[in-house]
Amino acid sequence: MKSPSDLKQHYDKWEVVKDLIDQCIDIMLNLRQSGHPGGSRSKVHAMVSTLLSGAMRWDIRDAGKVFSDRYVLAAGHTNPVVYATLAVLNEALRIKYKQTKLDKYKHYKGDEFQLVWEDLITLRNNKGLPGHAEMEGKTLFFKFNTGPSGHGSPAAAGEALALKYANVPEVKVFALSLIHISEPTRPERMAYAVVCLKKKVRGGGGGGG
Repeated sequence: MKSPSDLKQHYDKWEVVKDLIDQCIDIMLNLRQSGHPGGSRSKVHAMVSTLLSGAMRWDIRDAGKVFSDRYVLAAGHTNPVVYATLAVLNEALRIKYKQTKLDKYKHYKGDEFQLVWEDLITLRNNKGLPGHAEMEGKTLFFKFNTGPSGHGSPAAAGEALALKYANVPEVKVFALSLIHISEPTRPERMAYAVVCLKKKVRGGGGGGG
């Protein structure tokens, strides 16, 4: 990941991306008359900075790359933020391909795996984009099926531990969640964090991703 001073030159463009994502969230939820935008919109800055800063290794043209970092939306009901983000970024790719005809701007797996703005109007419709995060088809960006707040947190911790024991510490797990003290999965994550901390203190080794 580049330093904040190096990334600062891109902040104005990131703000434009953020505004486009916000608008897409509002449009799809208002059209569907289902869900609430607050949870999704509160995560837009985090999404943009995580995906565009180089902090997370990923390729929008192929979400299934073996050694890409993993993204788990712990609060799966806020998936409109991911749908909107992918739609905005994929539209940029489509525009660049139309301008240049260069294959590097095409999705490697084809249109059936590329989430675009036209898909947003299918939110929570039969055979459309699901209301919770589902790892399939155009939403392989997700690396676990999640629903309520915090639902994906134990899964993210488990994936990080599995990657550690698979000896691929360079592959990280990014989990984005809402902050609710009452989350039923919070004790599990706290217990896992304590175990990792104890191992690090006693053995001098690193923790999970």
